[in-house]
Amino acid sequence: MVASGLNLEIFSGAGTGTYDMMDGIPGFTDVQVGSYLFMDCQYLEIGGVRNDVVYDDFASSLTVLATIINANHPAETLVTDAGSKALTLNLPPARVVGEPGFEYSARSDEYGMITVSSATREYRVGEVLEVIVPHCDPVVNLHDVLYGIRGGRVESVLPVLGRGKSQ
Repeated sequence: MVASGLNLEIFSGAGTGTYDMMDGIPGFTDVQVGSYLFMDCQYLEIGGVRNDVVYDDFASSLTVLATIINANHPAETLVTDAGSKALTLNLPPARVVGEPGFEYSARSDEYGMITVSSATREYRVGEVLEVIVPHCDPVVNLHDVLYGIRGGRVESVLPVLGRGKSQ
């Protein structure tokens, strides 16, 4: 490649899921990470170098708030107001923060359904759940703003400038 005149000052590649595997490649200078900032369910499910069950190198930070709108189904079912228009993909399923016994499914455009195998407590209509998104890339484009939260308080409101711009 040097003989062809290409600039080899920067040798770049990999990404969020493989950033920690590149140190063994001679001359490698740059990692193309991006999703590590949000850590969606797709990344959580791939496993990593240190943990082959779940990729836990970075904490999840991109979540959507979903309100329970129906808890009158059988005891093992909750319905929320966050379907595919809020979360896009259904696979891998979204995850409810703090509730590993919840299986989330965006059952329609507007509504989500949670099948409960175990819960830390009883939930009621009107309660809000924090849901880790299935895949960060298309979800960000679905919303007008991102809220930066630190210590349980909104610290910043960031407009999504690419909102509605995907083709």
